[in-house]
Order: sequence, then C-alpha cells, then structure tokens
Amino acid sequence: MEPWLSNPMYSLSPKTYNFHFQNLPFAYGRNNTYICCEVEKRKNNSPKSYYKGVFRNQGYPEEPLHAEQCFLSWFDDKCLSPRVDYNVTWYMSWSPCLECAEEVVSFLEEHENVSLTISVSRLYNCDDEDQQRGLQLLHEAGAQVAMMSPEDFEYCWDTFVDNRGRSFWYWKGIRRNYYALDEKLREILCRG
Repeated sequence: MEPWLSNPMYSLSPKTYNFHFQNLPFAYGRNNTYICCEVEKRKNNSPKSYYKGVFRNQGYPEEPLHAEQCFLSWFDDKCLSPRVDYNVTWYMSWSPCLECAEEVVSFLEEHENVSLTISVSRLYNCDDEDQQRGLQLLHEAGAQVAMMSPEDFEYCWDTFVDNRGRSFWYWKGIRRNYYALDEKLREILCRG
C-alpha cells in the first residue's frame, strides 16, 4: 500500500460538513471526498468500538490519493490484524469512483475478516455506466451500500463534527433528496 500522508482528522468543522455532505441533486464545487469512519473490533460476536475519525482525499507527489485509498492505507498499516474481525462503517460525501471501488473490492477479497458498510451523501457521476459498475462491484463483494438517511446526517453531525453542542438542522429538501437518490441507487444495484 502507498503511504497515507497525514493522520486522520478527529472531526470536521460545521461549515465543511454542511458544504460537503449536503445531499444536493447537483453539487457544484464539491471536489473533495470525505469519509467519516468507524472501526469496530468483533470478539465473540460482540462489537467493540476501536476508532472514529475522518479521512479526505489528499495531494501526493506523483498522484493524488482518494479518501478511500487514504483510509485503506492507514487501516492496513495501523490497525489490521489477521486474528481480529472488523466492522468498518464509512459515511461518505461522494460514492466511490470505479477505480476506488475496485481497490476496495480487492482489499475485501484479501481480508475476509473485514466487513464494510458504506453510506453516501451523493452518487458520484451516477449516470456514467463505469461509476455504476463500481457500486455494483462493491455490492457483489458483500459491502453494504446505501444512501445516507436524514438520521445518518444527524448522527454524523453529533459524532464527527466539532459542533460545540449545537443541534443538527435539517436542510431544505434533505428527505426528498434522500428518497430520490435512494431510488437511483436501488436501480443501479438491481442492474448489477
């Protein structure tokens, strides 16, 4: 694995979260992908929280690293043990691109002790057949892929945002956009 460049972040600012995670049908200017992640270790079918943090895509001298690549590199280098089972949950601002989906699938195939749940705010280039295929590959590899519900957005606000005690405010269209994106994702996964 290529090295990850910096330690994962502990939290996002409210402004960053609201800008990058808003589930808009057309999200202009959102060129970064953020992953709010949770890692649990499973012992005797009982999960125990191990790590919570935030990853984002990063510049790299030769080639940029996507958020998924940063997480996988960090997880492989700092956490992964073949003798432990893991539940990994990603809340993502964008769904993985085809290239990242293929890397994640390869990682899951190599590490059967890791289960992955992915909830995304928006679908990346969702009308592009290659990007649709990436989502299908993840689903076929056993990853649970879903859209973030309004309740997921609130959970992320409470868990991954330096909100200074402020409550989450549902933005206009959050539920309507969720239903439309969820229907689109279901269509994509059914065609796989």
